[in-house]
Amino acid sequence: MPSRTVVAVITLAVVHALFTPASPLFAQDTKVRTGFPESPRPAVRLASEIQVEIVELRRRLTAATEAKDIHAQAVLLNRIGALYYTHADALNALAAFTQTLALVRKLHQPAGEATALCDIAASHFALGHSENALDGYKQALPLWRAAGDRAHEAATLGDIAEVFRVLGDSDEALKFNQQSLPLHIEAGNRSGEAAVLNNIGLIYFARHDKKKALDYFNRAMTVYISLRNLPGEATTFNNIGGVYNQFGDRHKAVELFNSALPLFREIGDQKSEANTLNNLGLAYANVGDVDRALASFNQALFAYRESGDQAGFNSATRNVRMLYANPRYRAVLEASNPAN
Repeated sequence: MPSRTVVAVITLAVVHALFTPASPLFAQDTKVRTGFPESPRPAVRLASEIQVEIVELRRRLTAATEAKDIHAQAVLLNRIGALYYTHADALNALAAFTQTLALVRKLHQPAGEATALCDIAASHFALGHSENALDGYKQALPLWRAAGDRAHEAATLGDIAEVFRVLGDSDEALKFNQQSLPLHIEAGNRSGEAAVLNNIGLIYFARHDKKKALDYFNRAMTVYISLRNLPGEATTFNNIGGVYNQFGDRHKAVELFNSALPLFREIGDQKSEANTLNNLGLAYANVGDVDRALASFNQALFAYRESGDQAGFNSATRNVRMLYANPRYRAVLEASNPAN
């Protein structure tokens, strides 16, 4: 089933203050090749083995439906939904989890109902339906409490906090994270503890509170290192780099983004690799290393294309074009990459 604690990543995207755009913004007469790849392909279809597994699960679901076995139907639909969700097909996941919810409600199992509600909420969140996600998580919360499941209560509080953060309500996000954190600590869930520490750091980052943002990110990093959690370490390196980049220590930001990059590559997280390359390009531009900035942006473009991230691809494209639109940076690029 979907992960219960969202770990967000700072994506610096386009920082307009970084450049002095020419007029028009997208300079049409540049002689330097940008190396833009084609726009991202549509999302990759599910791998054949996953499709085969889903077909088999649906076959078993038909048999369970004919046998009027509600419990088996719910279990099978949850497994189908989880396969779709973990392979980035949130729309089909949502359909399966919604069917699961209707079935588990017939079984009068609070924990099962809460699980289905959280799965539905996670799918909505992946689809950008933040209000629907919030509604699902809030319905699940009293059910976890009724079941006495403190671990899932803690995770759901953290998920609610993350939805509020995305909605721009930092006060509510902070309130729910601060409720979640002691429950994770009480339950000995160190991964959940680190995820919430990271997400609190993001709130303070958005509030431009460097000291508190770094404090929470560094606390999260300590936990991730102790757990040998490479995705968590990579995410937190990237986020600490984002803090330094925003508050003016761009050389430190370059160092941290370069620390995150090989970890994202090692775990095969291409989308986060692309985000970090995009961030790295901005940091290189800020320290005046224009050639490396361009190289990072172009690597980000290819990684975004391969991962099918259109929004990220557009962000990196704007960053490259803004690089060329700055007369000083453009002169450097033309000198180092003369036209054929």
